[in-house]
Amino acid sequence: MNEISYRKPSEIKQIVVIGAGNMGEGIVQSFAQAGKSVKVLSRKRETLDKCLQQIDTNLKLFAEFQLLEEAPEVIKSRITYIPMAELSEAIRGCHFIVETIPEVLADKKELFGKLDGCDPDVILASNTSSITITTLTEDMKTAYRVIGTHYFNPAHIVPLVEIHRGKYTSGKVVQTTRDLMLQVGKKPILVKKEIPGFIVNRIQGAIFREIGYLLDEGIATPEDIDMAAKAMYGFRLSCIGPMEADDMIGLDTSARVSSNLFKTLSNRTEPSATLLDKVNRGELGIKTESGWYNYRGKTRTQVLDEINRRLLKQLALFKALDK
Repeated sequence: MNEISYRKPSEIKQIVVIGAGNMGEGIVQSFAQAGKSVKVLSRKRETLDKCLQQIDTNLKLFAEFQLLEEAPEVIKSRITYIPMAELSEAIRGCHFIVETIPEVLADKKELFGKLDGCDPDVILASNTSSITITTLTEDMKTAYRVIGTHYFNPAHIVPLVEIHRGKYTSGKVVQTTRDLMLQVGKKPILVKKEIPGFIVNRIQGAIFREIGYLLDEGIATPEDIDMAAKAMYGFRLSCIGPMEADDMIGLDTSARVSSNLFKTLSNRTEPSATLLDKVNRGELGIKTESGWYNYRGKTRTQVLDEINRRLLKQLALFKALDK
């Protein structure tokens, strides 16, 4: 197996982000805020324009909440917007590439096939949320330098990044990527074995399966489910993890509750009927102005502004508690 040259985070200065959608714009902003030069690529000019506009709005909010160490204009000056047609030229001389295109295996494999021949010391990262790296790189010659960096939406605010490796991923690539995430202010965790969905999405999947059951059975409304999350387990989980909470109540109590409860939980293998009904009616959330909630009369930017303001208050608290 080949080995990649080890770089310190300070030596990784030029980042390329391929994909300028919801996740891409947050990843670009995170690197630029940390002092990295970033090139962001997309097939559509309008997507790049939207990315620029959203990052501009995001940085103004960060400044309002006193979460920037530099002026927004300085941070924005580090970002270059490039059409995908110029991929070969854009990746020349870069040190770290993050792919964040839609979750379609064939498209991702095609992109990594194009990246396979670039400078072998460049780390190739995928923001895939469900595909294993071994599956993604099965046709590559340089699978040793490919790693998963799973960010969470909104990526410019949520601290966590899941790092997951493939069968052939170099240990140096894992270490360099982890060091880089720490340097740019993220909280990386390592997925120790390959598994679809990794850590967070598997936990979220179990939660959403039960939420679907509660909705289908008419046990709770979307509003009450959200309040249950925000006012209890989400409130607590923001600073006390589930394992810490288990220690608080006592593992013997936890075992008894689990024994009584687990046999009654949903074990469905398909999405809830209530969710599928929404999808079939074209009620897909913010992007269609209707989902579990009604967003009519508000632009995407207005809705995200409301959400981001709530999250930035939490980010400021998280940073204060983390000191």
